[in-house]
Amino acid sequence: MKKLLQSLCVGAALLGSVAHAEQVVRVGTLADYAPFEYKDASGKLQGMEIDIGKKMCDTMKVKCQWVTMDFDALIPALKAKQIDAVLAQMSKTPEREQSVDFTRIFTTAPVQFVAKQGSGITDNAATLRGKTIGVQTASTHESYLRRRLPASKSGINVKVYQTLDEAWLDLEAGRVDAVFADNTVAYDWLTKVGRKEGFDFVGKPIADAEIFGDGTAIAVRKGDAPLKALFDKGIAQVQADGTFAAANKRYFPFSIAPQ
Repeated sequence: MKKLLQSLCVGAALLGSVAHAEQVVRVGTLADYAPFEYKDASGKLQGMEIDIGKKMCDTMKVKCQWVTMDFDALIPALKAKQIDAVLAQMSKTPEREQSVDFTRIFTTAPVQFVAKQGSGITDNAATLRGKTIGVQTASTHESYLRRRLPASKSGINVKVYQTLDEAWLDLEAGRVDAVFADNTVAYDWLTKVGRKEGFDFVGKPIADAEIFGDGTAIAVRKGDAPLKALFDKGIAQVQADGTFAAANKRYFPFSIAPQ
């Protein structure tokens, strides 16, 4: 009888443990997209989206495991079930919605050219003819230049980089004439490095909802409605309780909240 009771107690404990097991969500992200995601001197993952993401995971009562990779690997990894979600300033676009599902809009990310002041470069395509423009691979910025301003018609040379860090270095070195990127991440580079070297935003932000979407969101696998709903709830919570606004203020002097 004693052994039977012990077995029952162990079984009950195991069942209780399983019942209360914390859901693990593998979140694909970047390690080279400051100020949203980057690694500090000790190799620890930091950034605005990491800060907010951790808070969301607490709100959602799940354990998030952060998996860093290159941007162009994120959607393939999601589809291959190597990760469960993507939080990496990914724009919610009609093209990407054919491959993955997205949560509600998380941040806004206008796009703009960055070049040397006095270069004559603006958002006007005529000022870009014969110029070399740096973009991150698999980004909406690359899509825009290739679809809206193909080299055969515009005379614009597109140079693709695995990371924006590489593009900024080439801009400084004069190997590209401009970089086309979200003005949020460009602002971070300009504030830390670019403006001291004479670089700044040039021309106006470019709006193209078909290519850039209305903002960034969290991507999940097609049909994963439960996880999408969970993240939607998490986003709503951090927006309502001031977490998002506080993080926004730490990193930017302007709002990137969806309107």
